[in-house]
Amino acid sequence: MLRNKRGEGYVQVCVLVIVICMIMSVFVTFASTVNVVRLMKRNSKTVLESYLMRDSIRIYDSIKQGTNDTEKDSLDSNFFYNSLKEFCTFESHGNYLYHKGDDGVTDYYISTPHIGFTEQGKLCLYVKYTLYVPIYFDRVKVSTAEIPIEVDLDLDERF
Repeated sequence: MLRNKRGEGYVQVCVLVIVICMIMSVFVTFASTVNVVRLMKRNSKTVLESYLMRDSIRIYDSIKQGTNDTEKDSLDSNFFYNSLKEFCTFESHGNYLYHKGDDGVTDYYISTPHIGFTEQGKLCLYVKYTLYVPIYFDRVKVSTAEIPIEVDLDLDERF
């Protein structure tokens, strides 16, 4: 059946299969990183909405009364920080919040989130932080992807 029994024709096929597998692993890594970014944005928006609903009546009343109590000092960043930490099951170490998998290896981590007003006098808030996703190849850390994330939440009157 086979004319060449030394296996010389299979080297090129083997190399091609390895290259295709490497390219597929890069795409899978990219897709999982994009999924982590989407998950963190969605979780941050959920926690920000919860935070805003907690303080919205006080903030809205102050805007209606003309006192403009929307200074940065009026934002309770510790409440948001603790809510995000609890909602996303983060562990705090220094200036970073770490999310670890079941095996204890860090899946990703974020810098300390900064919360503020997009526009003074309105219920428009933002959260900024940097998401760090370690990139592994064969269980060896190759690099860390740094993704700046900003989540905005605007609540305006609808009359």
